Amino acid sequence: MKKVIVLEINDKEITFNITLTAYNQYINSTTPNNKIQPAHNFCMNTVDDSSKSALRELIKQPGMPLHVAGAIVEEYQPDIAITVKKSKGEQETSAKTA
Repeated sequence: MKKVIVLEINDKEITFNITLTAYNQYINSTTPNNKIQPAHNFCMNTVDDSSKSALRELIKQPGMPLHVAGAIVEEYQPDIAITVKKSKGEQETSAKTA
């Protein structure tokens, strides 16, 4: 699944070309102790060549790689609704107060 995503960051339009492979690589590379570098790599690897120099300057700001990657991921992921239902063997319990 390929998707072109355009973000407006500080009055600059930045275009990203996201693929399922790039998305999966980003998600798989993030760990609790390693978030900024994977986000930076994801942004720089997916930015359109026409936006690369603008992104290179913006992404130097503290936390910017994480914010940009987060916006890309939010736009790339499909909207889904998941509901966990109780199994038939599970009974509802009510709390009694004295």
